[in-house]
Amino acid sequence: LDLEPGGGSGDEPYSHAGEECGVVIEGCLEISMDGRPYILNQGDSFHFESSRPHQFRNLGEGKCRVIWATTPPIW
Repeated sequence: LDLEPGGGSGDEPYSHAGEECGVVIEGCLEISMDGRPYILNQGDSFHFESSRPHQFRNLGEGKCRVIWATTPPIW
């Protein structure tokens, strides 16, 4: 996933069946789950149940690159 500065999943949290995990390759990513923000930088990883309301965005001034896996695949 490549996110331009300010780019993300949108203004409203969403949820769905499954799990998500990934690692930040470059930049700074904010993931909010259940309304609580988590700031991730290069080398940080994440894992969560997709049924939790979540959203994400690039907080940095440059591109944010993330290897992101979702199961079951929804795209």
